[in-house]
Amino acid sequence: MTHNKSTHGAGVQQGRRQFLQAGAGGVALSVLAGVLANSAGDTEVAFAQASGNFGPKRKVIWVPQATGDWNIPIRAGQRDFCAMVGWDYQHIGNPVYSVENHVEQVNNAISASPDVIVTELESVGMVPVFQKAMSSGIQMIIIDQGVVEEAAKLKLGIIGEDGYVSGYANGMQGATFAQKLTGKTDGVIVFGNGNPGAQLIDARQNGGQQAVQDYNQQHGTTYQYVAFPDSSFDDEAQSIQKYTAQMDQYGDRLVALITGGNVIPIVKAMQERNMRPGQIAAGSVDLPPAHQQAMQDGWVQWGTDQQQYLMGLYSLASAFAAFDGYSYPTIRTGEAPLLIEDLPRIKKRTDIWLAKAKAYGDMS
Repeated sequence: MTHNKSTHGAGVQQGRRQFLQAGAGGVALSVLAGVLANSAGDTEVAFAQASGNFGPKRKVIWVPQATGDWNIPIRAGQRDFCAMVGWDYQHIGNPVYSVENHVEQVNNAISASPDVIVTELESVGMVPVFQKAMSSGIQMIIIDQGVVEEAAKLKLGIIGEDGYVSGYANGMQGATFAQKLTGKTDGVIVFGNGNPGAQLIDARQNGGQQAVQDYNQQHGTTYQYVAFPDSSFDDEAQSIQKYTAQMDQYGDRLVALITGGNVIPIVKAMQERNMRPGQIAAGSVDLPPAHQQAMQDGWVQWGTDQQQYLMGLYSLASAFAAFDGYSYPTIRTGEAPLLIEDLPRIKKRTDIWLAKAKAYGDMS
C-alpha cells in the first residue's frame, strides 16, 4: 500500500495517533488480523485491518551481527510492526561472527537502498559503515548491543539490555547455585564467551566476573572465575568439545558452567560426560525455547530476561517516529534473572512469538 504525498496530512496524523493510542492490546489485535490475512494471501485485507493511514511504505532490513535462530523473536516483533504499517521487511546476515563479516552484511544492506537498517554497533569497527549508511539518508537503528560512546557521537540511541547488568545477574546466579548444588565454597566457575571483542558479550563477561567477586566477599567463598571463547553462537559441535575440555581440565574443582550465549552446548557436554542434572550449576543470559526445556529438565537453573520480541517491535516503532523528526530513545528492555518458577509465564509469552514466527514462515 504505497501512499503519495497528497495522502499525508491529517489522515497520516490521525492514523499515527490511532497507533500510539491503541496500546499493546490494540496493536496485538491489528497485527494478528494482519498476520491471519497475510497467511490467507489477502494483503489488502491485512492492511485494511490496521485502521489508519501510516504514511508511505518503507523498506526495512535487519542485519544481526551473526544471524541464527537466536533472533527469531526480534524478527517476529519487527515483522509485526511492518505488517501493521505496511512496510517491506528483509532479514540478512552471516552466521559466523566477525566485525568484517558484519560490515560486509551492512554494506550489502546499503546496496539494497532501504529506508531503515536495524543492526548492532558492537565495535568501533562498525562506525564507518554506519556513517556511510547515514550519509546515504538511511535511518540507522541500533538494537541488541552498542558501544555507548560511539552511538552518542552518531546521535543514536540503543535499544536492548545492559550487558553488564545482565552479566552480573548471570554471574551471581552462577555463584549462588554453585554453592547450593555442590556445597563447595571453593572451585572454578567457567564463563564461555561466544563473540570475544563484541561489546555486549564482553560486558556480560565483565559483569559476571564482578558478581562472582562480590559473592565471594559476601559469603566467604573463594570461587575462581575463568573465561574462554566457547563458539556457542556459530558451531555447536566445536562448542561442545570446548566445554568437555574445560570439564576435563578442572575436574572436581568445576562448580559452574555459564555463558554469555547459547547454553545448549553446555548441557550436551554435561551429558557427554555422564553428569546428572544439577551436579554443577549451569545457566546463561536470555531464555529461548531449548533453554527453557533444559531448565525444566533440571540441567539449567536460570536465564535472564532481555525481551527480544519487544526489542524488535521497539526498533521499528522508533524508526517510525524518527521519520517525523523525533530522536529515537535509548530503551532498556530488561536483564532480570529468570528461575524455574518463572517458566510458566515465559512459556506463555514464548508461545505467542513462536506462533507469529511460524505464521510469517520465519523459523530459521
